[in-house]
Amino acid sequence: MWNIYRRLHYLKRISIYSYCKNVCFPRMANFNVPNMSRYELQSNGDNDPNILHGSELERIIDMPLGDLLILVLKAHEENILLVDAFTKEELTARQLLAKSIEVAKWLRAHNVTVGDSVSVNSENRIEFALASVATLLAGATFAPLNPDYTPAELKHVMSLSKPKVVFCSESTIGKLVSVKQNHPYLRNLVQFGPNRPSLPEIVALDDIIQGVEKVDESYHPPELDTKETVATILCSSGTTGLPKGVMCTHDNMGAFMDMGRSQLLELAYVEDPSDATVGLNPFFHSFGFMVMFLNLIRGKKLVVLRKFNIKLFLDAIVDYKIRRLMVPPPVLIVLLKHPLVRKYDLSGLLEIRSGAAALSKDMERELKERFKVKTVSQSYGMTETTLGVLMNVHGDKLGSVGTIVAGMMVKVINDKGVPLGPYEEGEVCFKGPLIMKGYVGDPKATAETIDKDGWLHTGDVAYYDDEKFFFIVDRLKELIKYKGFQVAPAEVEGLLLTHPSIRDAAVVGLPDEDAGELPLAFVVKREGKEVSEEEVKKFVADTLSHQKQLRGGVIFLKEIPRNPTGKILRRVLREQAKKLVTVKSKL
Repeated sequence: MWNIYRRLHYLKRISIYSYCKNVCFPRMANFNVPNMSRYELQSNGDNDPNILHGSELERIIDMPLGDLLILVLKAHEENILLVDAFTKEELTARQLLAKSIEVAKWLRAHNVTVGDSVSVNSENRIEFALASVATLLAGATFAPLNPDYTPAELKHVMSLSKPKVVFCSESTIGKLVSVKQNHPYLRNLVQFGPNRPSLPEIVALDDIIQGVEKVDESYHPPELDTKETVATILCSSGTTGLPKGVMCTHDNMGAFMDMGRSQLLELAYVEDPSDATVGLNPFFHSFGFMVMFLNLIRGKKLVVLRKFNIKLFLDAIVDYKIRRLMVPPPVLIVLLKHPLVRKYDLSGLLEIRSGAAALSKDMERELKERFKVKTVSQSYGMTETTLGVLMNVHGDKLGSVGTIVAGMMVKVINDKGVPLGPYEEGEVCFKGPLIMKGYVGDPKATAETIDKDGWLHTGDVAYYDDEKFFFIVDRLKELIKYKGFQVAPAEVEGLLLTHPSIRDAAVVGLPDEDAGELPLAFVVKREGKEVSEEEVKKFVADTLSHQKQLRGGVIFLKEIPRNPTGKILRRVLREQAKKLVTVKSKL
């Protein structure tokens, strides 16, 4: 703890504002603090010429996120950080800090501290950000939940993070009440919104923060080890199977901010203090959460959209002078295709950045030409890598996800694990300070993803060119990407096999221009049993959340094609599905 207070004392001497202004994204000026550590990539075998190294990463942010948040929110005191696009409610940095400290004190009074988890089960809203900041100020781990999860899905994901407290919106509180008795570690439910909770055991957030205006200067986050303490547990399907809880430490998050400071000048080149970003991506998703969190650190405005509505989205871009969009491809497809877009003046946009799913070269070109923006680019990352690890910062090459970021290493390997050279396709792997600590409660899955030398195996096929720009080619892993959401075939297949009329099943992704991929099921009926396509679709819809619905359809087969070891030949099934769809389109 002495190191933190020594750092805080030093920062006060150079002024907190200068620190936040220069380190925590805004304007990204050069800033050097004496005796700071640099992340050095050293390991046996990592000097292979086909292992690519990012530039050296100077580590400056090596304090717990709670201490960092207090510094930056004080520095940005009067900046409006959060705006509800629908209600127009606003929250300044000072108000956010004051209210978050009060919630953090409430959490600690209810024995929530380092090593405990807190969840939010809600659509995007201002209170979501407040709950995440409060959790980190309390030293606890933030573990958000998809508000569309069914009770069956909640049973699995909550057993991973075991939250003591869950913050809910009015639309999700009933679901959490219904499952609370099945989760003995869950002690408190807190409800967002102005309406009184329907049950006395539910706490209203407004009751906790009522009348709070001033920042409690006496509050200090608890001590913790930044390299070991988990800051977030965000859900990912990993390379296969049911959702897994990805543990990212305070150090992982700090490393990403340091990387951004050194590499992402374009994220802060706008001098206008109204420089704003749209908070459209779901905050429970790693992409949405990190955009939200990093914008708080930048001290800039985030216009929060609770759900996608094209008119509200376009109004927000114009009304709040949005300079940059950071959204997944399905949103960009709407921008290109929806007739309402032509009625809006979007000339204020300067850049469009995409993530969470692949963006085609043709779409990049069309976006640039249509909206006359300076930069259109995409990045590559996983929940397991904190966020982006390959970035096309300037949009230099169409179709490329960019080059390796500062502080990280990347290699493309063949099936024997040998690093490959330029233009050779293989599995892309990463190593460095952005790699997760592991999957919570699942050492087996962790060991299958991160090898003994610390390399994270992504399951994605890629190659790089002579200039070290990467291009994603295919997936070795089986995940389906529907509108940026991960759908694990094994989860849907497991459910289908419980149907009394289904003997075997396989699920693949059917390519779709708007959604990326649509989950499609191949089904083998039990002998003497009958089941229709609509019955199969309803069976899935009654149990799993919306992104897992069989929008690609159901195809009945006599047998599921498998290799000699019994593994489903998904590539064969994808090709078969494409042919069937092509035939139908011609009829």
